[in-house]
Amino acid sequence: MHGAWHDGSCWDPLVRALAARGHDAVAPDLPLFDPNSGYDERARPALEATEGVRDRIVVVGHSMGSAYAPLVAAARPGSLLVYLCGGWGPLREGFPFPARRPDGTRVWDHDEASAALYPRLPPETAAELAARLRPMAPAPGDSPWKEGLPDVPSVAVYASDDELFDAASEREIARRQLGSEPVEIPGGHFPMAEDPEGLAAVLDRLERSTRS
Repeated sequence: MHGAWHDGSCWDPLVRALAARGHDAVAPDLPLFDPNSGYDERARPALEATEGVRDRIVVVGHSMGSAYAPLVAAARPGSLLVYLCGGWGPLREGFPFPARRPDGTRVWDHDEASAALYPRLPPETAAELAARLRPMAPAPGDSPWKEGLPDVPSVAVYASDDELFDAASEREIARRQLGSEPVEIPGGHFPMAEDPEGLAAVLDRLERSTRS
């Protein structure tokens, strides 16, 4: 499940890498741009995309998508929930977060997004991703996880050089919240674009190692 500003197409390289390993993957668009959408509405496309799937699934929530991925994992018994660069800690000081517009959304200038979000990607790839960015609406009210995260098998995967979130904070807070050791991967905040084959290998290994 993609994060703020993005749509499902940001997962395309990872979907191909997972297919090469024999896994089926879907990456629906979530209405994170809609200020009037609540938690259920934002998770609904992923719930619909996995409806009727009887095999065990791995639900991956990236960044802001980590707030909605638990709703899907909780509704699909036996699934594994992966929080990918989940934003457990505060934003890095000085990160150029876009200003809020009157409707509450935040929108990137494409050139600024390329530099801030995708510094490790080739310029043409960064420009392509930036051109597809959408507005980001604020969080839809109180989180359903105020009293605790759902009781499903879960693991946090964080990036050692995340541009948005401090890796040490990510590691410590995720460890405390989940009660398990997070997995560190190299690179920045968008591993699905930076190293899809490497991320596919990590997800494949996690899926295999957590089978009951």
